[in-house]
Amino acid sequence: MLQRILLAIGDSPDSAQILASGLTLVEKLGAEILILHVLDPLVPHGMSAGVSPLVGGVLPIIDDRVIEQYIQARNERERTGIERLQAYAEQAQDRGIEAEILQNYGDSGPLICEAAKNWAADTILMGRNQKSLLNEIFLGSTSNYVLHHAPCSVMVIQLPALSG
Repeated sequence: MLQRILLAIGDSPDSAQILASGLTLVEKLGAEILILHVLDPLVPHGMSAGVSPLVGGVLPIIDDRVIEQYIQARNERERTGIERLQAYAEQAQDRGIEAEILQNYGDSGPLICEAAKNWAADTILMGRNQKSLLNEIFLGSTSNYVLHHAPCSVMVIQLPALSG
């Protein structure tokens, strides 16, 4: 029986659909929920990888202004992420569900699997965007990683194809 559901949620506009599906499942099962958001530390919101102080594991020659911009963008993204998670927890509370929230920095796939293991999740619920074959080959897929490395069952919600 599914009693502990980890809901991995991202920044996409489709996050509301994933949240709604997760809350419905939790309601029907009377389960516990952990809502997880993982931030990529190398790509703060609003900045390209070209101005990140860490590019490909190498520190390019940069000045204090670039580092300060990176730190400000990272702090803003972290604050925005926590506010979003708190809003999601409030939506859960409105439905009579107590939700735990967690946000972390790093590679999404491994961190989702680690959180599921540490929280003793019975299942992971997450979305999946359709990517082009080239994007899938070169960039990989968080959902594919989780499907192959999770310590528990994984439920994937198919989302519309990404444009571009």
